[in-house]
Amino acid sequence: MDDILETVARATRLREGPAGVAAVLRAVYRAGSLRLQDAAREARLPLPVTTAIRRELEKAGLLERKHGLSLTDTGRGFVEGALGLGATHDVMCPACGGRGIVVPGALRPAVDRLAALIAQAPPVDVTLDQCPCTPETAVLRALLMLKHGALEGKRVLILGDDDSLAVAIGLVGEVLRQGDLTRGVTVIESDPRRVAFLRAAAASERIGIDVIDHDLRAPLPAVLARAFDVIATDPPYTLAGARLFLGRAAEALGGDGIAYFSFTQWPAAEVAGLQRVFLDLGFAIRAVHQAFNRYLGAGILGGVGDLYELAQVRAADGGMPAWAGPLYTAEINPRTRVYVCATCAAEIRLGEDGAPATIEALKSAGCPHCRGTVFRRRAGGTE
Repeated sequence: MDDILETVARATRLREGPAGVAAVLRAVYRAGSLRLQDAAREARLPLPVTTAIRRELEKAGLLERKHGLSLTDTGRGFVEGALGLGATHDVMCPACGGRGIVVPGALRPAVDRLAALIAQAPPVDVTLDQCPCTPETAVLRALLMLKHGALEGKRVLILGDDDSLAVAIGLVGEVLRQGDLTRGVTVIESDPRRVAFLRAAAASERIGIDVIDHDLRAPLPAVLARAFDVIATDPPYTLAGARLFLGRAAEALGGDGIAYFSFTQWPAAEVAGLQRVFLDLGFAIRAVHQAFNRYLGAGILGGVGDLYELAQVRAADGGMPAWAGPLYTAEINPRTRVYVCATCAAEIRLGEDGAPATIEALKSAGCPHCRGTVFRRRAGGTE
């Protein structure tokens, strides 16, 4: 067992090691047949990594593709014998999907309206680690905050809002109270396209949102220090991103505030580093809502992420200086990404020789040789 799991983990450079491979096998075994995206979500692994694991398990004769991923007879015998799995029952709540909260029928129009607004939002800029959550997730975040007393009568600050949480809070308030639930919602956003979108959405829906065009790498404006009761943020998924955004959150809170902190699902060893950031900045974990966040087109995340409720137990020690180091994923973990045009088989290295820096931009521009718009990641194209 250890040899097979270790071999696949090593071949795919899996940070989670053999346990991550076992998680994929377990997810497929429990479901009988499972889409690749669902296997990634259940195993809490990025979709490209799960794709690589699937490929290696197919080579080993353990997986095959039948209406999704399925175990071969050999694979089923391996899982039942080596991993010790057997029949079980699905204990996930069918109503809330494990989130512990649902959108009531009266608020479904708010989800639908938010979806219509988000359809008009600017394209995602992956260089800024933008990855919007689903409209339902944004409304569920607002409802979770409402349930825990983090909206009514509170001064709310959102640090970066490609999720349109500020709009969701406003729409929920309009349905429930025909007005604002809070004492004011402020957004700090550095992407000028997103700033314009949020302002336009707030105007069209007649909801109050103060959108400030500001890069959090620069010091927080003095007028915002200790001015808020609640912070919400979905920062870049790096330790640097967590430290910067939570550091600014600590400055903006009054010393006993609450932070709703959304983040990707990491292996335990890396989560330990994240928890140290919490403690260093004066926050304690009050609750963790696993797989609460669902994302739009977020293959690299497996489509899910966790939501932490953090209680501020220590006021910030002054203001953080300007941030000069790397922050976003591509800056901290630079990679050579090679794509192959499905039409002419030309290889394109993103960000090199005049090629666009992202696959989204490449699809929009088309292949420089034939103008094709369909590409596949070259095996071994990440260095």
